[in-house]
Amino acid sequence: MSDNRSLLILSSNAPYAGQSARAALDVALTAAAFEQVVRMVFVDAGVLQLLPEQDNRKDGPKSVGKMIPALALYEVQEVFFHEDSARRFSIDVAAVPDSVTGINDAALSELVQQADQVMVF
Repeated sequence: MSDNRSLLILSSNAPYAGQSARAALDVALTAAAFEQVVRMVFVDAGVLQLLPEQDNRKDGPKSVGKMIPALALYEVQEVFFHEDSARRFSIDVAAVPDSVTGINDAALSELVQQADQVMVF
């Protein structure tokens, strides 16, 4: 593990409800490229970013869902989704990418406490 400070990113917005979802992913990828220890959690409406088929028009923004597998390429090794949020939005967890792990409230709280910096989008 690196001596660098750790960053926890909480992505809490639906994929196309503004720029927050895309900004969270951009920050995660950029921080990881600069060798920061980055963890990411999809919470609240942010779990909707994990849906495999997202409606994105040819003239609209790029698919946020397609960026999630890139997190591992940039060494964002720990990517999570909040299980209660997934239930609240009726997300089929079998459809969530294999690289994303479900966590409960206690694990989320622990991640927040362990992080040197937390950013919420």
